[in-house]
Amino acid sequence: MVATRRTRHLKGNSASTEEAAAAADPSLVTGPNSSKDAQSGPISSRPKRRSRPSVEEITGLAPIPEALRPNLDILFVGINPGIVSGQKQLHFGNPQNFFWKGLFQSGLIPEQIQPEKGHLLFDRWNMSIVNLVQRTTASTSDLSHKEMRDAVPELCRKISANPPRIVCFVGKGIYEVYSAQKKFALGLQQQRLAFAGGSAAQLGSGRTLSVSGSAALPKFAHLFVMPSTSGRTAAYQNAEKLMYFKQLKYIRDCCCNGNAAEEPIIDHGVLDAIGPRTRSQYFPADTQNK
Repeated sequence: MVATRRTRHLKGNSASTEEAAAAADPSLVTGPNSSKDAQSGPISSRPKRRSRPSVEEITGLAPIPEALRPNLDILFVGINPGIVSGQKQLHFGNPQNFFWKGLFQSGLIPEQIQPEKGHLLFDRWNMSIVNLVQRTTASTSDLSHKEMRDAVPELCRKISANPPRIVCFVGKGIYEVYSAQKKFALGLQQQRLAFAGGSAAQLGSGRTLSVSGSAALPKFAHLFVMPSTSGRTAAYQNAEKLMYFKQLKYIRDCCCNGNAAEEPIIDHGVLDAIGPRTRSQYFPADTQNK
């Protein structure tokens, strides 16, 4: 009888048979606003996400152009272009990437620029960017370890032909492949890259040559490792990434205050004050060649 009264009441208000059935049996309601939606018409659909390019389209993307010359203050090394960077033909082209913000907020560059103005890094501020692997991929997980290892000799050739003062690896995994080491701390590395006669002194496996602080070197490059600046890198927040940019800025300033062939004075106490590492973590015991 209760159901009958409800049905008559709904009929008296010109309700549809579907609404009457729903009132009699709530389980027939398909959503919290089903009847309201039916009366108001179809809801406008949300904007569709941009479809990802096909494998063929990604494969067909050209390598991002690289600008190199000797005596750069810093040569940044990325792992490979992501889809956005590959499509735009820009280094660190994804707006979610912290790289360009980190450069400005740390004082490495005097103004905030977008990836489209990345050429200013080379033209005005004596820095540049190369990638370990030139191929664009949707994710770095699409790169095999062999592909990355096979790319190391070409990276070494670029560095040897254009000796910089600092080589900064933007991502721990890049330096792990380059140096063939797994145990090292982020930040300034104990090992340095020595140049002799215009070429870098390298060990056969791609490891850098470790030199003592008292060695008389014609020219060398400091090696610095920071976390990946990708927005996907959840292990480090931007505030932590910024500390490494600030450390790098301090090292750059030390190296640029004197002759490139001379030993710069780097105060590790200053680095400790800037970043999260201690001096012992900067320079762990060297067991690589023992």
